[in-house]
Amino acid sequence: MAMTRLAEHLVDTAVDETPAAIAQLGAEAVAEEAAAIAASPLAPVLAHALAHIVGAETGEWQTATASFIEGLTDQQSLLALASSLDELLASPITVDTQGMQLHNVLLRDLAPLIHSNPLLAAGRLEGAVRLAVAGAVTPFGVLGHLTALPSDAPEEFTERLPRLLGAAMDRWANEATIAAALHAALDHLRHDGAAGVDAAFELACFQLRSALTAETLPAAMEALTSARSGFATVDTAEEARHDARAYAAACDALLAFAAQDQPRLADAASRLTDALNQREAWSGGMNAPTWLQPRRAAELAWRRLVLVLTAAAERLSETVWMDVWDALATVLDAYTQARTARPLPGLETAPGLAAVVEPTIENQILHQQSLLAALRRSVVELSKQDTPSLDSSTVELLLTRIETAAIGSREGHTRSARPASDGDDDEEPHQVDTARLYRLAPSLVHILGEHQAAGLATDISDDNLQVLEGVVHSTELARSRTAHPVLDRLLDDLLRQLAQSPDFVGDVRDTFGLLLEQTLLFLLSRADLTTKTWGLHKKNNDYRRELKAGESRPVEADLQQDFHQWLQSGPLSGLVSVERSDIAMGRADVIVAFGTIRYLTEIKRELSDSAPESLEGHYLRQAAEYGNTNVPFGQLLVLDLTPHPDGAPRLDESVWLARHRPAGAGKDRNVIVGVVAGNRPTPHDLSS
Repeated sequence: MAMTRLAEHLVDTAVDETPAAIAQLGAEAVAEEAAAIAASPLAPVLAHALAHIVGAETGEWQTATASFIEGLTDQQSLLALASSLDELLASPITVDTQGMQLHNVLLRDLAPLIHSNPLLAAGRLEGAVRLAVAGAVTPFGVLGHLTALPSDAPEEFTERLPRLLGAAMDRWANEATIAAALHAALDHLRHDGAAGVDAAFELACFQLRSALTAETLPAAMEALTSARSGFATVDTAEEARHDARAYAAACDALLAFAAQDQPRLADAASRLTDALNQREAWSGGMNAPTWLQPRRAAELAWRRLVLVLTAAAERLSETVWMDVWDALATVLDAYTQARTARPLPGLETAPGLAAVVEPTIENQILHQQSLLAALRRSVVELSKQDTPSLDSSTVELLLTRIETAAIGSREGHTRSARPASDGDDDEEPHQVDTARLYRLAPSLVHILGEHQAAGLATDISDDNLQVLEGVVHSTELARSRTAHPVLDRLLDDLLRQLAQSPDFVGDVRDTFGLLLEQTLLFLLSRADLTTKTWGLHKKNNDYRRELKAGESRPVEADLQQDFHQWLQSGPLSGLVSVERSDIAMGRADVIVAFGTIRYLTEIKRELSDSAPESLEGHYLRQAAEYGNTNVPFGQLLVLDLTPHPDGAPRLDESVWLARHRPAGAGKDRNVIVGVVAGNRPTPHDLSS
């Protein structure tokens, strides 16, 4: 049979040129042949072209896409179907306008297909799940197919189901009826020869979620014990399930932490490290769909958990540093990152459609306890500064109030937390000045509630309360797990460049990656001019504010202190030491130490020329020199006080990797350069 004109274009044209090629044929001509092509091996090529054309031109080309989608019902190749779906789901307009049609086509006549072509049926069901998880369609149709499993379904079909059920569980765990049906389906699959191990893993994840949402420690520990048993069973049944081994070790570590058992905690941390290393080495053979593979941030979250547990084994007696709830929060972070899905690739900027879907795990008590632990550490660090932001009496009062708030939150108190000296429990609580709280400390109120926030704020001056609000806001940003369209790509790109260095392996890769992640979050927050970020509580002392004639300029110490406080407020607090020290015959502004590995961040101020080549010419050699006695990685943060009459640069234009090799040396020094824009007008000023 002779090729049609459309098929000839698709065969003879390079993939990147197919949109232009089929545009010459016209939408009507393409629509006539699209269904036939959709059933052929050329389907992914046409899907790619249609997705790109519809992204630029709507209307008549959507008719051609609709015809193509209808033709997918006759596609018999799993590979061609999966590739076509990836192309269509990467187009925001296609998903928005024709997502429901695609969903219905994928589920059409699925029951008989399960027996005639089980792999293709599983591929169709996966596509429908991706649309539902992302919120592009209502979930009820696909959930019916997920949970109403035929008793005689072939193993080729059932073996693909556990992870799809797990993704649905992560998405709708808070919907009791849906969660119960998903759990029942997993329990049924637990006895299936092909799907049993994976189903058992997903059920153990369900138990871990139960621990992470528990409102009391006994309930959390009981669920952790069940989860640990489930993960250990999976690890025993299948040697390659290093993810199960990692989760089992994490559960063991939390149980040991709660029991204050230092040897068990150290052993669990060591086993977790081994499991993660094996997982990384074997990950290529795990055969997970691309959309279910965790983001790079998940790797950092797991490594952060290892560092937390290792430090915990050495610092159990330091109550100011960490408690069990805070440890639970670190596991929550790792679990959330590892289970995050990207059901619709390429939709980072599409409003109303989820490019990244995190598990729905909500635990207000855990959130509050974790914040209070971080706040306790931050208050202590603020008191140690050369020019403390809080006086000693305020520090002492706040630490007492924080401890009282922590106890009150754990016990479910709803009234204002008060120190014991405030009087009898039968007294009326202090009148809550809600106007002052919401004006000066909205983040504190959002997380702790009005009464708990009022308990901390009573008799605290406005300036000190705003200092506290800045710490809370920075802490929340530093602990953020939400994917960011600019930051994610920037982090991935920088890590890829760093990987070119033969020294960027093992502990160096893990620890410097974590520091880089926190540095990027810091730069992201400071690039956003809001009244909550540090410095604006004293409006004349914000190093980013536009300078007026005759005003004194901010100094390096302003940025240094801010970065110092950021690191102490975030997830690396307690794992790092930040100090000024006499290093290499000079003063290194910020030192972050992970055991014997240390990274130095040099802080500079620029008044005249902030071009990258100028900054590197003036400051790179000094920043690189500090790496001569340790690993060849460091950071340079520059406070840019040059005028910005046209606006400040974007985040991804303000961070880069610079390399320096001294004359006669055989190894590059790698320095992450980050520029913080100061002396900047507000967006409103730019419009005048």
